[in-house]
Amino acid sequence: MPKSELIKKLDALERVATASRLHRLLTRPFRYVHAILFRELVYAKTKQGKEVVCRTFFGQDMHVLLPSSTDIYLTGGKTHESEIRLARFLIHCLKKGDILVDAGAHYGYFTLLAAQLVGQSGKVVAFEGSATTFKVLQKNTASFKSITAHHLALSDTDGELVFYEFPNQYAEYNALDIQQFRQDAWIGENPPREYRVQAVSLDGYLEKANLSPTVIKIDVEGAEYQVIQGMGHFLEKASPVVIMEYLSGKRSGDTYLRAEQLLTSLGYTPFAIDRSGALQPMGSAAEYMSRKGLESDNIVFCKHVVILRGNEV
Repeated sequence: MPKSELIKKLDALERVATASRLHRLLTRPFRYVHAILFRELVYAKTKQGKEVVCRTFFGQDMHVLLPSSTDIYLTGGKTHESEIRLARFLIHCLKKGDILVDAGAHYGYFTLLAAQLVGQSGKVVAFEGSATTFKVLQKNTASFKSITAHHLALSDTDGELVFYEFPNQYAEYNALDIQQFRQDAWIGENPPREYRVQAVSLDGYLEKANLSPTVIKIDVEGAEYQVIQGMGHFLEKASPVVIMEYLSGKRSGDTYLRAEQLLTSLGYTPFAIDRSGALQPMGSAAEYMSRKGLESDNIVFCKHVVILRGNEV
């Protein structure tokens, strides 16, 4: 699908995402009623997710679990404003033959979008630590020769680590460290399942696989610093674009600030993604988040930016 068409379809998704509940109901009445009734009547009692198949805005059938991916089920994409901007950036940024690493791939929404953008000559490597989530990711990526999916966590060293997996409605918070959620009211009624998962460093993985990614996307709920530590040697000699979900200090302490400082020590500069998907200078990411009153955002770190408006990175 041409990039211009992808942007048009993403614009249409955004219009639905920002519309009223009535508009969303009228747009896809069966799916809307189905998703809401399942969440309120079935999931509320069982805490068990339901697997469904939906069509993404970029034309790919995708397995997801309700209620955690209700937005994708209803609209064909992730609908948080920061995720829509990230999708626009990836559409502008990625080109045929590129290699993307998706750390914390979840069900594979951005993995699948990236695979379409890099084409058969490119490659996408997805890592997911949650056993339940990985089963869905595996279904979504099995038919793609350009995608390699691993049930592994990324960290600063190789070995086994404790992983926490929440009931489906809170699956986006699955993580190696859940201290940032301890004060949240929902966690008392939704305790995580604890088990051990194999972890690897990206430095070691990339060397063994003989890969040099052009873009590394990180969304690992508080383990960003360890992931970046684990790819420090690669970042010293290469200049991939690094995209990191950044949470405010109110929720996460200094975890993301430390990750930002490590990246800047390696020659990176943080940039915000504007509504068009273009990069804009921001100074400090931590100060930007505070100034804008944001709880979370996707921050792009680059060593070299040629044209900010044109998304040439």
